[in-house]
Parts: sequence; C-alpha cells; structure tokens
Amino acid sequence: MAMTGSTPCSSMSNHTKERVTMTKVTLENFYSNLIAQHEEREMRQKKLEKVMEEGGLKDEEKRLRRSVMN
Repeated sequence: MAMTGSTPCSSMSNHTKERVTMTKVTLENFYSNLIAQHEEREMRQKKLEKVMEEGGLKDEEKRLRRSVMN
C-alpha cells in the first residue's frame, strides 16, 4: 500500500513520527557525509596533480602515484 500525502501527520503515532524523524536525520547525515568525502577526494586529487606537475614527474611515475592514491 503506497503512502500518499493526504494522510495527516496527526493520525500517526508518536512512535512513528519519531522513527520518521530518525530515518530522515540518518539519511541526511549519510548523504551529507558522502558529498563531503567526495569533495575531499577531489581536492586531494587536484593537489596531487599540481604537485606532480610542478615536480616534473614522468608519466609512469604519475601513473604509479595515482594508483597508490586510489
């Protein structure tokens, strides 16, 4: 049975409301952390690429360093 938006919140038990709130917070935290981790990974990758470019590394050495980072 699908939930619809027509069910008023007042008909839900307090237990159900608490579970919904806990689930919402858990999902928000999960995806917020996922986005933050992705952004941190991208920053580390850009920093590595910059350092390797400034260091004048050969392509093979760059490839090896990238594989260590993954």
